[in-house]
Amino acid sequence: MRSPAERRLAYQVELARGRRLAAGIPADETWSKRLRQRWPMRLMCSMECGPGWADLVEALNELIDVEATGEFRFTQIKEKFGQLRAYWHGVDEHGRIEELVEAAEEVSASMCETCSGDAKVWQTQGGPGFGYVHVACDEHARPGSAIVRVKTEKIRTPIGNFRANKVEDDT
Repeated sequence: MRSPAERRLAYQVELARGRRLAAGIPADETWSKRLRQRWPMRLMCSMECGPGWADLVEALNELIDVEATGEFRFTQIKEKFGQLRAYWHGVDEHGRIEELVEAAEEVSASMCETCSGDAKVWQTQGGPGFGYVHVACDEHARPGSAIVRVKTEKIRTPIGNFRANKVEDDT
């Protein structure tokens, strides 16, 4: 079951996708340039994920426009263990931005990084802990991959937040 933040973000993703398709903008490798033009200061970071997550990153930024009360910028946006990871600096007085970033991570786990279609988490050959974990639809899964489940534990400490990931066979 999705959290309220995940439902809100999923709705915003559909709006972003609809606007992009209505404007005839393809989901291709130029997505980061297009989004950097819209949020030049916020997105001066590296963005290392596929075009299937462009609408997700756009929707996240649109919701941050509503929630941010002060200085805010991303330091890195990437794929890791089959999910979007977004690292940032800024003011988050009420914890809403962190909630939206965590929602984006969860939503990304069911969205193909290549085409944004419905997806599963896959791991290339090599056994648990030794293959490349990625999220993809059946068409874009890497050859020889098997469906897995990634359990993520979020650990909060005084010096920062961390994640511990465990990959399990989905059999």
